[in-house]
Amino acid sequence: MTYSEANLTTAETTGFSADKPMMVTQSASTPNDAHWTLVGTHTSTDVTAADGPAVRAYDSVGNLVTKTNTASAATTTKYYNFYFSTAISFDTLIILGHNLNTIAATDVKLQLSNNDAFSSGVINPYESGSLSGDDDRLICTNLNSEDSGSYDASGTAQRYGNVEWCRLVVTHSGSKTPQIGEIILGTRHQLQRNPDIPWNNKDEYSETTDFKALTGLVKRYVAFRGQALRRFRASISSSDEIAVIDSWFNAINEGTKPFVYIETPSSGADARLMILDDTALRFPLVGPFERVLEFSMTEQPPYLSVES
Repeated sequence: MTYSEANLTTAETTGFSADKPMMVTQSASTPNDAHWTLVGTHTSTDVTAADGPAVRAYDSVGNLVTKTNTASAATTTKYYNFYFSTAISFDTLIILGHNLNTIAATDVKLQLSNNDAFSSGVINPYESGSLSGDDDRLICTNLNSEDSGSYDASGTAQRYGNVEWCRLVVTHSGSKTPQIGEIILGTRHQLQRNPDIPWNNKDEYSETTDFKALTGLVKRYVAFRGQALRRFRASISSSDEIAVIDSWFNAINEGTKPFVYIETPSSGADARLMILDDTALRFPLVGPFERVLEFSMTEQPPYLSVES
């Protein structure tokens, strides 16, 4: 099957440029096959580590990693191959829980092809170049292949459809073992307005247990820290934007699956893996056309504030 390319919709680019919140849902959650290889085809030898299974790249758990086996460490180019017997579409790439910065990867590419051999229609909708120590999560909301199939950061953002074969290509020097918590080939659900005020975009929580000694000394034991919490409320009257909310809720299986929340996608794309606190869609009519959307969500690990 030949993949397709199309520009994002006007509403999507307008909301993005206006820096309004965006929810991204995983389109790659049910591949027919996925694993690490040294050759780059899904039929080539699987070099996934036994203690880092390939499913961890698409299980919506960002802090459990998949990795290559130790015997492959000296090979400086490694591939994470996806094959989808039922083709997918996506417009966003997010990589969470990785060590690509700490192994000083010299290049990370997302590649698509029209066949398993990657000999037809090969393009690079994303390419990172060298990664530094502060690249804790990779986010590309502007996938494109403007110049002879190569990524152009200033190119026109694309949505790719009918995708059966794609792969992440990791290049490094020396003997290294890439690790990845989540590869999100995502579909955006772009809003056109910010939440109603008051709105706390700095809400965080840390789970602790305190022990108080007879002297009054308090010893605090930390289970986790810096988990983002968000309570979202917005009045929405546009039928198109109501349809976006319906599509988002369906894409997270009626509130049962995590998603990525990007508060300010244009000015600073901080991507947080979130899950709804309540699986109900609370979106009642309050007038002839207007509905009020209200939900709360809790960040899932890895926590962005701890990385920052």
